[in-house]
Amino acid sequence: MHLIKVYANKESFRTVKFNDMGLSFIVARQKVPGSTDKGKTYNGVGKSLLIRIVHFCMGASAKNYKSFCDKLPRWEFYLDFSIGNKTYTTKRSTDNPKRIFLNGKDQSLAKFNKVMEELCFHIPQGIDFLSFRSLFPFFVRPRKDSYVSYDKAGKTGNQYQTVIYNSFLLGLDVFLAQKKYEIKKEQDRIKVLEGNFKKDSLLRDFFTGDKDIKLTLLDLEERIKKLDNDLIGFQVAEDYHEVQIDADQIEKKLFSISNDVILIQNNIDRIDESLKIEPSTNKGNILSVYEEANIHFSQNLLKTLDDLENFYEKLIFNRKKKLLEQKNKLISEKENKTDRIKKLQDELDKLMKYLGDHQALDVFVTLSNKSAELKTQKDSLERYQSLQEEYKDKQRQLEKKQLELTDVTEKYLKDLDSEIAGLRDYFRGLAKRFYPNSVAGLSIENNDGDNQLRFRIDAKIESDTSDGINNVKIFCYDLTLLFKGHNHNINFIFHDSRLFDGTDERQKAEIFRTVADKFYNSGKQYIATVNQNQLDEIKKQLKETEYTEIIENNTVLILTDEDPTEKLLGITVDISEN
Repeated sequence: MHLIKVYANKESFRTVKFNDMGLSFIVARQKVPGSTDKGKTYNGVGKSLLIRIVHFCMGASAKNYKSFCDKLPRWEFYLDFSIGNKTYTTKRSTDNPKRIFLNGKDQSLAKFNKVMEELCFHIPQGIDFLSFRSLFPFFVRPRKDSYVSYDKAGKTGNQYQTVIYNSFLLGLDVFLAQKKYEIKKEQDRIKVLEGNFKKDSLLRDFFTGDKDIKLTLLDLEERIKKLDNDLIGFQVAEDYHEVQIDADQIEKKLFSISNDVILIQNNIDRIDESLKIEPSTNKGNILSVYEEANIHFSQNLLKTLDDLENFYEKLIFNRKKKLLEQKNKLISEKENKTDRIKKLQDELDKLMKYLGDHQALDVFVTLSNKSAELKTQKDSLERYQSLQEEYKDKQRQLEKKQLELTDVTEKYLKDLDSEIAGLRDYFRGLAKRFYPNSVAGLSIENNDGDNQLRFRIDAKIESDTSDGINNVKIFCYDLTLLFKGHNHNINFIFHDSRLFDGTDERQKAEIFRTVADKFYNSGKQYIATVNQNQLDEIKKQLKETEYTEIIENNTVLILTDEDPTEKLLGITVDISEN
């Protein structure tokens, strides 16, 4: 893939046409060098914006271009590029950024990116995260944070994604990388599941060792069996409570009537006692007493005694008759109450038998719930016991697979030693041009740590205190991917002027000498935006002929601060990165 031209539907836009091969520089220059006018500066003229437009035309997510689209209504941007012998044109509008045209065909961003993925990269089936949009930034670093680390050109969700992107572009076996990632993810998943068990209040004691799971299961089985047997013979009476109330009332009546019978019997007994008492005094007894006292009664007195005796006998008779009548009445009442007691007792016995044979519905529900609760506990413990055994077995298998995969990777890297040496030495050769006395190289090792990362990839330039060493490392790494990398059809590197910020002027000059050397007759493009102050520093380090051949002869566009028409858009507008 080569970049040809960037243009827009607005006449004010400064069309950027890149050299077919070799170097292409977009220079941001102050119209009046050294001007103290703060409004006149090479910042904001459109250098970084050009890179954003390239990504916009290459299917970047619309959500990252909200401010861009809001502030540039009705703009359409175009990018011409070639892959092999075929030329392509993309068109994307700020009014409808979720659609993009490729050679006149309207399509979604997802469809476009899939087409570009197939054109630019050789991504094998079954590998996650690798895509056109995740890999393209390594050749056109899009943002400020793209120049922080050599191995993170675009947005990466995690360390594994960083490794898989770089492994792919360096030509390493991404299936080995993904396999370790998947195994480690499964190991982590099992740990999470075990952790969830530990949070369960039922299982917590088993983790702390306070309970024996086998003995607990045996005890639960016995309790469940007993409850289930009770429930099998359980006869539910929906009117249980009503019957129980009736039985209680009858029992109260029985108690009351039984007390009445006892009282009646007591009264009968007292009457019997009273009937046994006979009068002990009569007329004969009285006469005997008086005769013994030599007292003679007159006929009138005798008659009075006779009357008194008759009266007394009549009184005794009436008393006895009354007692007998009372007794007979009490006996009849007692018999009636005794019959009532018998009937009530029979009724109570029937009710008690019914209650004995049946149970209340709520009792049945309580027992059923208890049985269900115990069964749930038993199921949880059995599941935990089964899963614990399964997890332990699976962890052993996964650990075995990791060890086997480590051995396979060691052998693979050993077999790939010459290819890795080529990457290492190419990076090292570039780095030595900048820091000849520093240890430098690109190391690729097997990562056998307890993590998701299969390869340990490290670009090294040591023993140098230059502030710009990280920028040089990024430069060397990007060129290594372009010239010695694998699995891509990209034939250009596009760097923003940020790469040169903070870099020693000698290293800046060496960067331009290097690209002039490496890209000459290479069939590849090196594109960069450069500030005038950076070129001024470079010019001090280059011969005049070098500067002319490298910089001036390859400058394809100059952007200045003199007038909005000399900026990239041809207008003044403040657009944030997001």
